[in-house]
Amino acid sequence: MPDGFLSKTQAEVALDLVSRYLEFAGEEERVRYRDADAYFGLYERAYKMILETAEKGEKLPTGFKA
Repeated sequence: MPDGFLSKTQAEVALDLVSRYLEFAGEEERVRYRDADAYFGLYERAYKMILETAEKGEKLPTGFKA
C-alpha cells in the first residue's frame, strides 16, 4: 500500500494535524507554538483527541457540508 493517510499511525496523523493547523493559522497563533513545550502540548492534545475518538468508535465527519 502506498504511503498515505490510511497507512499512518495515530501518532503520525496527530503530527500531520498539528502541522496542517499551524500551516493555516495566523502568524500570531504560530508564534505561540514556536516553543518546544508549547508545540508538544498542542501535539499531545491532538493525539489525545484521536485516541479518545478511536476508543469511542466514533467516525469523524469528512468532506464539506452544504
